[in-house]
Amino acid sequence: MRRRKGKVCWIMKNTCAILVAAIASILAGCSTPPAVVRAPVGPDPFATAIAAHNGFLQVFSATEEKNDVGFEFPYYQRTDYYIDDSNGKPIECVRDNNRGHFDDTPDMIPLPPGTYKVKALMAQGFGRWIVLPVKIEPGRTTEIHLNRHWRPPAATPRNAVVRVPGWGPVGWRAVPLAGRQSL
Repeated sequence: MRRRKGKVCWIMKNTCAILVAAIASILAGCSTPPAVVRAPVGPDPFATAIAAHNGFLQVFSATEEKNDVGFEFPYYQRTDYYIDDSNGKPIECVRDNNRGHFDDTPDMIPLPPGTYKVKALMAQGFGRWIVLPVKIEPGRTTEIHLNRHWRPPAATPRNAVVRVPGWGPVGWRAVPLAGRQSL
């Protein structure tokens, strides 16, 4: 009987140690700082600009499954994201980042031309925050793709897109107006 009691204690001690280690790793994962990208994302250098004073920002952030009462099937909505000016001062929190209730196409947010910082959730694991600089130009749309669905054309030079290490391309690299013809 004594031997059995010792075995039970050994199992309980190891179970507790494993449980504590698992909880610690989960909490450490939750406190991971956001990934920071230094190269600014800009509009598609090959797209034609429209006549407008403002530019537009479209962020393909991670999606969350929704299942409202009364609907038979779940649907997906884009997660919120934050826009700060280039100095880090909050400009806007974009909530309900969808064109429609059941449409996961992100809204196009009009912004004055300039450089901003966007903090959004990437579709990685349970979600990972990322902070990236973006350039907004008049009449042009800057897209940020954080869902791994976007791929630039095959002949695109590697330095023409912004990449997140271990993730992939997230958008076009901001290009000075004079440099557009060289792409």
